[in-house]
Amino acid sequence: MKTKRGLLMVVLLLAISSVMAAMSYNKATVTNAAELKIVNTDQALVTLQADAPWSWENKIGAKDKTTVMRNGELFFQFGKGINGGNGQEEFHGLQPNSVYQWNHVFTLRNKSAETVKVTVRATGEYKQYITFGSGTRNTSEPVWGTKGQSLVFDNVGPEVKSGMQNVRSVAVKISLPSGVQVSNKELLGSIVVESEAK
Repeated sequence: MKTKRGLLMVVLLLAISSVMAAMSYNKATVTNAAELKIVNTDQALVTLQADAPWSWENKIGAKDKTTVMRNGELFFQFGKGINGGNGQEEFHGLQPNSVYQWNHVFTLRNKSAETVKVTVRATGEYKQYITFGSGTRNTSEPVWGTKGQSLVFDNVGPEVKSGMQNVRSVAVKISLPSGVQVSNKELLGSIVVESEAK
């Protein structure tokens, strides 16, 4: 009899604990304070700037303003120019069987506390014609990647004191083959910068 009573007590305790487990919550909402600041791309954690931030950098080739800030983001205008010197900006374009090179298109800067891997890639219609390069301080010629491929900056360190170890200059070369169709329309695409903590 004691065994039956003990077994009944165990079954009862199991049933009560099951009911109590079923009575525990299935959903909870906990609110904590947070902060998000939305800034222009030239002030962000991964900063992108149209102009070289250093006085020693060669600015030849930058007068056409190929890279400008538009609505807080960088905007690239390959083949833009000036119309007859009268100050009116015009989009001229690039011709077939040509190679155009911009030794500095934009600067990227890691302002996070992490060391990051940064990938620069093109999307859209002009991806097949574009080559990215890494501008360097010591030479006038960038180190070029492969046409149509991403460019990777590995181990971009955090900003410390001088701020130079976290900065990279991006160059662009556009190669249009002979026979590419002239359409007088703009090829659309994007330059995408991806940053990943290491």
